[in-house]
Amino acid sequence: MMKYVLPCCALLSLSACSSQPNQLILNPLYQGGKLSSINQSLSTSVIDLRGDPATLKLITSDKTQTIASQGLTESIKSALDSALSRNGASISNLATTRFEVDIHTLQAVVTEKMMSHTSNAKIELGVRVIRSDSNFSKIYRGNASLEGPLGHDRAKIEGQLNKLTEQLITRMVSDPELLAFLEG
Repeated sequence: MMKYVLPCCALLSLSACSSQPNQLILNPLYQGGKLSSINQSLSTSVIDLRGDPATLKLITSDKTQTIASQGLTESIKSALDSALSRNGASISNLATTRFEVDIHTLQAVVTEKMMSHTSNAKIELGVRVIRSDSNFSKIYRGNASLEGPLGHDRAKIEGQLNKLTEQLITRMVSDPELLAFLEG
């Protein structure tokens, strides 16, 4: 009996290793430090307004596969809150000034050919700051591409999207127009 169980276990563990999870893990971390002084109390929210929920679109010669990201709005809100806090803002659900981020686009399109792959990532985030007497809105966009031999590496694609998201959040908290509105 035991001589049959071990090969089955080995086969199961091999098949588990070969299949990648059908999701892309996005976990951007703000690492920009203190770039400005936002002495405000803000309530923050992140809303996913993408028409296409796929974070990764994998195009091969015979098919296109789409992969989503669980907890996308939560992970971006976490990085945003961290960036705002490090730059002097206090985050509170009771704050009268609302800092809202809309995700318009957040996707990497990976094209795999016989001996190489390319990844083109595109992110577009809309920011709205809403006060009782005035509003501010602006769109932040970023693109990144990478190429490599053979098939794509999921971790590199995740890294590409994480880094691009971090760059856009850093751009927000150091944007002179946005800072002038918050101070005004």
